[in-house]
Amino acid sequence: MKNHRTTFKNLGLIFLGVSFLVVLSLNIGYFAKKSRFVECSFCKDRFQLEPKKTWIWIYPGLVGCGKKCPLALETLRRFQDQFPEIPSSFYFLVTDPSETEETIQSYLAYYQKSLRIRALRPKTEEEIGFYRKLGAYLPVHPSLKKRDEHGTQFFLIPPNRDLMYLIPKLGEEELLEIRKEIESKPIN
Repeated sequence: MKNHRTTFKNLGLIFLGVSFLVVLSLNIGYFAKKSRFVECSFCKDRFQLEPKKTWIWIYPGLVGCGKKCPLALETLRRFQDQFPEIPSSFYFLVTDPSETEETIQSYLAYYQKSLRIRALRPKTEEEIGFYRKLGAYLPVHPSLKKRDEHGTQFFLIPPNRDLMYLIPKLGEEELLEIRKEIESKPIN
């Protein structure tokens, strides 16, 4: 009789443990899809020339990328077209420090026909480390760059320049959520 109780007790504990892990993984999956934010210690100085009410969009990419970057830049263009009343600046974070200005401008020229986007290069080691921690892939070896792999999340900096939102996905639903968020923030 005592063995049956122990067995049932152990099965109950296993069931509770598995249930907890399932609920935890579902919550992590749900919240991982939503944007989160981090403090940005250099954003005020780095973007001081931007108009005060402007929201700053940053997408990290590789010059010459033919997979992820074109889709991401098209998403930013759609945002610009759908919400022209939201003052926005768009930046392409150049993730390979060896790219020349000429190569960067040549790559962006196609996108600049329909999107006001500029190149952004990290200026300090602090900035490089910050973007690396956020998942912006900054290749350090040529063979890694050839794989055309880099982070795919968007970064959004509000007008106060204190934070940086990390946005892993930017579909229609997320665009509408971001618009609500932007409209709910008082601009100083």
